[in-house]
This record gives sequence, C-alpha cells and structure tokens, in this order.
Amino acid sequence: MLSNIKRWGVLIICVSFLGMSACTQVPVKQTQKEKPAALVKDRQNAWKQRQAYLNRKTVWSMTSKIALRFRDDHWTFGLNWLQRSPYQYVMQIKNPVTGAIVAKISRQGRQVTLLANDGKRYQDTDEERLLQRQTDVILPLKGMQYWVRGLISPQYKVDKLLLDARGRPTTIYQAGWKINYSRYANQQFNALPGKIVITRDRDSVYLKIIVKQWR
Repeated sequence: MLSNIKRWGVLIICVSFLGMSACTQVPVKQTQKEKPAALVKDRQNAWKQRQAYLNRKTVWSMTSKIALRFRDDHWTFGLNWLQRSPYQYVMQIKNPVTGAIVAKISRQGRQVTLLANDGKRYQDTDEERLLQRQTDVILPLKGMQYWVRGLISPQYKVDKLLLDARGRPTTIYQAGWKINYSRYANQQFNALPGKIVITRDRDSVYLKIIVKQWR
C-alpha cells in the first residue's frame, strides 16, 4: 500500500553507484605548536590515501539505525545495506522494533527496484526520481553512498572540506548539503564513520545514521 511505501520508501536514500573523486584544497585548523605547511601536506596526503583506499573496496556492507526528519515528518528504521559491485546492491529496510523487513531496494545494472512488504514492485532507472515519485521526499541519493563512507561525491562540486589530524573528514559541504562526522570506528586514517549527520536547511532535511557494523 502507498502509505507503507511513503513510510518506508524513504530509505532509498542510500542507493547509488560507487566511485572515486579528486581532492580539492582543504581548509584545516592549526595549533600554535604545529607547522602549518607540514600539517596541511600531511592531512592532504592522508586524505588522498583514504580516498584511494576506500574507493578500491567495491564490495562492502553496513548495518545501521536511521533517524530521518523531512519537513514535518519523522521516521526511524533499521537499514542493512550490501554493496556487491558498483552497479549491484541489496538494501533491507527493517522495522526498528520487531526487526521485520518492511521493504527491499535493489539495483541490477541500470534498473532500480523497490519491493514493498505488500508485494507491490516499483521500478525506475533513477533513484532520486523513484524516491520522489513514491514518497514525495527529495534527497541526494547519488551522493549518499559516498558520504556514508566519508568520501566526497563526484556528482557535486566541493564547497568546503574539513579534515581531522588523520586526514578523515569532519565536515563535507556539497550542493548545499552539510555532512558531519562526529565518530569513527577506530583511530586509523581509513576508518569508516560511526555516526553521520546530513542536513540541508532549505529543504528541511535532517538525517542521522548510526552505524552498528561495517564489513
């Protein structure tokens, strides 16, 4: 039923292709004891290594809990996301209380399919168009799969990029979106995010992703 699609179909936010993009100039904070030139160089080098390392990993999975606020509507749900190749994935959207699967989204080549728990199937070749058509929610689906792993999205110009001392992003600004990273899985330069908050004020969008497990 459409009400189920509207409630759970919003979860397509994480659907997109995998890819790689180049690094731009990186604003960094400096301390009095650090040498500015060396600090910028070290962080930029670590950032480039991180981009290259993560973009080589085209097979991965994420188990997470999502909180989404879009205008006056709020949702919470579980999301299991398995990426099998740049153009093949399966995502399971789960009831946050019972753990039951309420929808499944998959891509095979150019075709994106949304399968609701009532058996209805919806298809398109564009994730963002499919999301808007079925739920009236507008989200940057093509950037999500980069941002969730702490990478910049090649679809959008980089307005600003802030890095921590290990070359990992603390905040990415692209296409009016602000992507904030407040926690990583560990202290390594290639660590994946543990908590991500994505916002865009002009569309009244707030998305919080708490990652339970990366593989």
